[in-house]
Amino acid sequence: MSKRDDYIAGPHNYWVHFWCGLAFGTVVGTWIGWRMFASGWLIAATALITSPVVALACGRWGDPAWQWIISRLL
Repeated sequence: MSKRDDYIAGPHNYWVHFWCGLAFGTVVGTWIGWRMFASGWLIAATALITSPVVALACGRWGDPAWQWIISRLL
């Protein structure tokens, strides 16, 4: 088995980070929108903008992105 075929270090890590980032970004975007706006449309728009940004960042940079995001939230 080559390094490329290794399940633990394989390309699935991008997608795991991406989908977890998408879910986390949706929650954070909804929370930010709820704190900033009274309109449901603006809350949804904030969540729709935030979630793919967080997902792409987490998918691209992996664990360092998660560490950066969590350190800023705490």
